[in-house]
Amino acid sequence: MSQAKLVIGNKNYSSWSMRPWLLLKTFEIPFEEINIALYQDNTAEKLGPYSPSLKVPAFLHNQVTVWDSLAICEYINESLLEGRGWPANPKKRASARSVCAEVHAEFPLLKKEWPMNCKASVNLFVSDKLGDEIARIDAIWSCCRRKYGADGDYLFGRFSIADCMYAPLAVCFRSYGANLSHEAQRYADTLLANPHVQEWIRQGREEKELVSMSNVSNLF
Repeated sequence: MSQAKLVIGNKNYSSWSMRPWLLLKTFEIPFEEINIALYQDNTAEKLGPYSPSLKVPAFLHNQVTVWDSLAICEYINESLLEGRGWPANPKKRASARSVCAEVHAEFPLLKKEWPMNCKASVNLFVSDKLGDEIARIDAIWSCCRRKYGADGDYLFGRFSIADCMYAPLAVCFRSYGANLSHEAQRYADTLLANPHVQEWIRQGREEKELVSMSNVSNLF
């Protein structure tokens, strides 16, 4: 079996890259990490051999190439985790897939105005519409923790793909000073205390490349 390869962008900015990386790390799946700095003159040339979309992340395994964070997490779950990436309970699993699809497809203002930046530490203005998006995420976190979180500290109790999908938002909320409910803040703190999340943040802060804010908003 060929070694898995995960192609990722800048750890400081690329939340999409963080998601499957965190899944692989948490479940101790060996992989080769290929880092390609984004928005450089040679970025497309470097991504060409790995990613059909010329975007990150991309996952290569046994002559299969998968791109898009959620698709990669699903592939890892099916091919390498025997389904352990999602909650075992069907009701929990259905809700986990739903909230993952929501963060994948929605929250356009948050993606534009509060992109992930591990180095940032500033309280930003929150418009009413942006506040509505933050409130919706707060509600997702609080509701899932109350309904499904009894057997652990993560969104559905034990760590799952749902936590991978929401971990970058915990970074964003800390970077920009989001005001969360007590339940949601506890969950954010759990994510930020995860050793693999801390490793990602530390390595992101050590990076030297700078990306303009107009481009960073595309890396959510």
